Amino acid sequence: MKPVDIRNAAFAEIEGRLEGDRREVYETMRRTGPATTRTLAERMQWDPLSVRPRVTELYQLGLVILTGREGREGVYMAVPISEARDQFLMAKALHAEQMRLAV
Repeated sequence: MKPVDIRNAAFAEIEGRLEGDRREVYETMRRTGPATTRTLAERMQWDPLSVRPRVTELYQLGLVILTGREGREGVYMAVPISEARDQFLMAKALHAEQMRLAV
């Protein structure tokens, strides 16, 4: 899903993409707190190459945020679904307003 697709989606579609490995990574982040992808992979006992793409997808969906850096790695934190929904709706409203003003 590209950023433009996400912008045009309804939040229910985004929430529906939270399944399988993506859901497992998200739920682990919610339970264990902020982490780098390497640390998260260690917590899950998964290969980092399986975790990193899922974190990227969650970030693009607005379900994970970057909270800082640890060396050269980002530290990510899961966002509660309700907060992600609120941010999504605000961003969508802002985009609609910008499009209205551009006309």
